[in-house]
Amino acid sequence: MASPVSDSTACCGSCGNDLRAKSRFCDLCGAPVHNRRIDGEHKQVTVLFADVVGSMKLAAELDAERLREIMDDLFNRCAAVVQRYQGTLDKFTGDGLMALFGAPMALEDHALRACIAGLEIQSVARQMAGDLHRRDGVVLQLRVGLNTGDVIVGEIGSGPRSYTAVGHAVGMAQRMESAAHAGTVLCSLSTAALVGRSVRLGRIVHVDVKGAERPVPGRRALAVEPERMVIGRNEGLLLGRAAELAELHRALDSRSSRVVAVIGAPGVGKSRLVDEFGTQAAHRGVDVVVARCDAHATPVAFRALSRFLRAMFAVEGLSGEVARHRVAAAAHLEGVGSTDAQILFEAMGVADPSSPPLQVGVDGWRHRLVEIVTQALRARLRPTVFILEDAHWADPASDAVLAECTAALPGTAAVFVTTYRPEFHGNLHRAADLAVALQPLDDATATDLARNLLGRDMSTTALAARVARVAGGNPFFVEEIIRDLAGRGVLAGGRGHYRLVGDPADIGVPATVHAVLAARIDRLPADAKSVLNAAAVIGSRFDADALATLVTGPVATQLAELVATELIDQTEFVPRQRYCFRHTLVRTVAYDSQLSATRVQAHRRLAAAIESRDPAAVDENAALIASHLESAGVFAEACRWHLRAADWLRPRDLLAARAQWESALRVADQLPDDQEGVLALRIAPRAMLISTELFTGTDAENDDRFTELRELVLHTGDLRPLALAMAGRVMAFIVNSSRVPEAMPIAAELTEVVDHLVDEPASELEILLTAMAFARWANCEFDATLEITARSLALRLDRPSVDRAVAHAIGGLTEVFRGHHRQGIEMLCRATELAREMPPVLFSAVLLYWGILAATGLHVADDLVDEMSDALERAESFGDRFGIIAAQWTLGTLLLSTDPSRRGEAVGLLDRARTGILTHKIQGFAMAVIEPGLALEWARQGRREEAIEMLRGRVALHRRDAALFHYPGPAEALCELLIARGRPGDLQEADDLLDFWAAHTPGTAPMDLWTLRVRALLAAAHGLPQDHRTLADSYLAACEAIPAGGRLGEARRMAAAASG
Repeated sequence: MASPVSDSTACCGSCGNDLRAKSRFCDLCGAPVHNRRIDGEHKQVTVLFADVVGSMKLAAELDAERLREIMDDLFNRCAAVVQRYQGTLDKFTGDGLMALFGAPMALEDHALRACIAGLEIQSVARQMAGDLHRRDGVVLQLRVGLNTGDVIVGEIGSGPRSYTAVGHAVGMAQRMESAAHAGTVLCSLSTAALVGRSVRLGRIVHVDVKGAERPVPGRRALAVEPERMVIGRNEGLLLGRAAELAELHRALDSRSSRVVAVIGAPGVGKSRLVDEFGTQAAHRGVDVVVARCDAHATPVAFRALSRFLRAMFAVEGLSGEVARHRVAAAAHLEGVGSTDAQILFEAMGVADPSSPPLQVGVDGWRHRLVEIVTQALRARLRPTVFILEDAHWADPASDAVLAECTAALPGTAAVFVTTYRPEFHGNLHRAADLAVALQPLDDATATDLARNLLGRDMSTTALAARVARVAGGNPFFVEEIIRDLAGRGVLAGGRGHYRLVGDPADIGVPATVHAVLAARIDRLPADAKSVLNAAAVIGSRFDADALATLVTGPVATQLAELVATELIDQTEFVPRQRYCFRHTLVRTVAYDSQLSATRVQAHRRLAAAIESRDPAAVDENAALIASHLESAGVFAEACRWHLRAADWLRPRDLLAARAQWESALRVADQLPDDQEGVLALRIAPRAMLISTELFTGTDAENDDRFTELRELVLHTGDLRPLALAMAGRVMAFIVNSSRVPEAMPIAAELTEVVDHLVDEPASELEILLTAMAFARWANCEFDATLEITARSLALRLDRPSVDRAVAHAIGGLTEVFRGHHRQGIEMLCRATELAREMPPVLFSAVLLYWGILAATGLHVADDLVDEMSDALERAESFGDRFGIIAAQWTLGTLLLSTDPSRRGEAVGLLDRARTGILTHKIQGFAMAVIEPGLALEWARQGRREEAIEMLRGRVALHRRDAALFHYPGPAEALCELLIARGRPGDLQEADDLLDFWAAHTPGTAPMDLWTLRVRALLAAAHGLPQDHRTLADSYLAACEAIPAGGRLGEARRMAAAASG
């Protein structure tokens, strides 16, 4: 049978590729074609034989033309595999082929490449076999045999394919092939010895070989170990890092340092260090889990987390269903259909697309995920090293979740190691309790590294010191300079065996290492450079499928060349070919070297491919699509995709959603003013960033955004976005940042805007009315508050909402403070009933009104303590920041007013809530409830001066900027401490506090109740027993009339003491 490639006349003397007739240069490597014979030489090679099983039966079952078609197709595919891994196709044998790895170009890892090629050839054959069985009803199977040994290679005879190899090693490879079972790859022991660390091998079997006196041992090649081997990469010695390596081992052995950060500049050797640490840890019997972050995936929320979890649960390559069952078992979940399972599956990207969407709070999904992963981490029995490389590329959401997960490590047999650059200051940086900082190597060590790479030839002795000096101690720069010299022909030989054959006068890193990499890239053949440039557009990690979007035609040969030149590495082999850049800087240089127009077109095509490739995940990939469109300069469409990504993220992670709104705003502001739809694109992200500030904490940039939004809305006439933003401003100003004087004019303006809205949906109108009512209530305008809540409660809703519950709560609290105690409590109870059906964050947001009421002593909510405890547990389980803080101070306040035996627990809750408020700049209004309780406790502990100063600051804030409604709480506590201290001026200061309230009180008995108590205490302090008795009796009578259940006990004791 004729060769599938019949127009070639010879093979390339450099790489072994078939040459076209009369070609002047090799199509594969670009080497000039010399019309001379290649003399024979000894070479250590690995020989591959592949043969069709039962070829005679196939010939009998098929006609000759069909048989030729099949063989041509099969061997063209096999030949492509051989060339992909830089093998040389030696010959076709009718029903088989022979290939050489390591000739004519020597390869350091020829045995490994041959194994990979053999496994992939079997994969190709299996793909073809399925099609052939369906179409022709025949069975196609191959046998592959490998052997490594010494051969003589060169041109033997004349004509096409005269370059070949002869020797015992060739015959043994053919015997291995004949002894292999159908569909397998059988290696001789000489081959197995060279690939044992990178290829999973079967047990030793003894096979009968023709011509051998006894059976010959061999081992089946089963699979490549992708995490332990990167093709084309053979690291030199790890030099100068003994201290850092020892520090990592101490962290593994110690229980005190569980989160380790390896910090260093690009190229300084972070990855090399943790790779060596992982290898050594594995040899100690420790499980090693490795995940890496990608620069191109930084805009995609939870992408880095997904990679980490996939590595942790070892699900890469599994089907969705199998992966889900494996994860559920490993994480000890209650089946694949549980809520926890769905949360974890969604984070890993293995969720069942038919599952209904999860109903969780703003930050709840994220924090619950932390709890699930924490449980899985603590359940691991074996010592484990978790390695996360390049954390500076982690998306913010993954950074936050992974940092929280590290809190589960103390007490476990695990250590978490992450690498990042010095400029990274994210959550993982703050979570680290041990930092291993990598500095450039000293001159002597850098010189030793250069000598190790160059070899001991005398011609390179002086060169090693020069390379080390120019590289500045950066190991990557040392390696790149030497590769550059070899690529330019200054050095001849291979790694560790170079000799100087050219003039190194121009040695040195150009202005930056980018120049070195650019010089290497420019020397690539045109097609290989095109593939490299396309890969750079995709990102630091890429696969053949993504490349197919940008590159026309096969890319296997070009990828093999890029691997061989060590610009990229191959990280996975089957079922999908995956690659990564040897270093991020390689990608940067390749990307920046391209014309803007070229990059724009590539980014557009990638965005379109991502959108069409997986329609079910298009919302999840919206951020990545937006990133490519933005890089392509398609700003309007990029903005829309950023907004779409934010919509998808909002119920899952509000902080990540806000990052997308920020990106949308930045992009929209780059659009020309006359762009169609530009106003809507500029308005939407501003409105959402402002309206959601309540739940995420104070955002200083929202002041300018609000001003800009006002101006934009003037051009559209659509008041709805402005109204939502106004509502967000009002709530954030009052709840978070104590800016009531600024909130009240906005609330008044919002009232006018609401009156002008046409056909506003009830669900949105309710949000606006809630903000209006809250503002009036905070300012003690009780009649106006009730008018607004009544208007809100009159709206017809399709289903109950949190704003409906809040309307009941605000209305109920207002009624209580107007003196309508029973009616107010009934409304608060109704609010609680509605809130019970809502997520934890919303439940806590409603029950906090009970905490406000309990802090004033107007009601004893002892029946809510258990429910509030459950609310806190739920909030902490789902991790919503707003809900946790609200539940903490509400429960703490309830406990202080109902259960003296739990005072310590109550104070601890209040203290934690206060810390959270100060840290996240959220729910600042609650300080008026929290600090009085803490201050009185501090005074009992002997910290009265500190308590007084804290309360003075709080009272002053409420006189100027904070809610008037909350003035009495800190004022009453401050008066109590001042009167107890009794220094000159203290009593007058208490009188001044009363006078301020007298000038601002709404005049209702419940709001003024505290003043009666303080006046009674002042009378006693002034030595006026009659006045004290009268005021104490009045205080008791008022408490009984309201009724103020939380104050009655103390009021009775005070009255009794005054009468006695």
